[in-house]
Amino acid sequence: MSFIKWLKDPARVILGDGSSGTELIKKGFTSGKPPDILNIQNPETVKSVLKSFYLAGADMVQTITLNANYLNLRKHKMADKLKEINKLALQNIKEVCPKGKLIVGEIGPSSEFRDPLGSGTFEKWREGFLKQVEILEGDDGEGVNLWHAMGFIDIEEMHAALSAIKEVSSKPIIASFIINKGKKGFYTLMGNSLIQCIQLLEKEEVDVIGANCDPGSTLFIDLVREAIELTDYPLSVKPNAGKPTLQDFKTVYNQPIEVFVRDITSIIKLGVKIVGGCCGTSPNHIQSLRKWIDSQS
Repeated sequence: MSFIKWLKDPARVILGDGSSGTELIKKGFTSGKPPDILNIQNPETVKSVLKSFYLAGADMVQTITLNANYLNLRKHKMADKLKEINKLALQNIKEVCPKGKLIVGEIGPSSEFRDPLGSGTFEKWREGFLKQVEILEGDDGEGVNLWHAMGFIDIEEMHAALSAIKEVSSKPIIASFIINKGKKGFYTLMGNSLIQCIQLLEKEEVDVIGANCDPGSTLFIDLVREAIELTDYPLSVKPNAGKPTLQDFKTVYNQPIEVFVRDITSIIKLGVKIVGGCCGTSPNHIQSLRKWIDSQS
């Protein structure tokens, strides 16, 4: 099954997954460590979450490796587990991926900011991502089918992640920033504008330009309207299920599924090629999107 063929099919909307992290928390994960560790500690729970998104109708599901790069794991005193976490993450998703579906290698930020907020540099970031990508690529390229570098807020760190991926792999890449709307428009937390993000990703010749997480599904409509005027690249969106609230010291997403689906259908009608969900989105969200997409065929 070819992701590129799907991408070039004008009649096809590609459906991704929702939030594995949210689902793992529902199943009792409360540790202060990254949920990626469950690939080792509780693989059956991991596989059940991954399988639930495939069964809900997702065309492709991401490995649970958002936090499994070297620098992030080192901060949690888990750097020695890097190879095992990523290797088992790949094994876990391969065991539940149905025929005709795809596996996406999820690459997330290092949590190491650049000066003056931290000691992050292009080379340090790149080397940290490289260790992870080499494992998820698999022996003889028999690992993930494509990549999603997601959740980035710094164009330099995104550049480093893409450099690492392209050194190891020739597989397709989706690249997504977290971009919020302020008084001056859409910017990342590190001050990169929407146009700067798009220009970097076009220069890097990724296959799909995306955004994920904040600011929630409704504001994503405005974000997409601006983005489609700035690029001809295929677009991907994976928003949160609305704005989170704190209830009994827990983060809760109370946006009704029908509102999320309404927003995503509006986004699809604007011309977005790939849709899915981020924080707060469940297999039920994906199943509802699947039903709507199929009803339009």
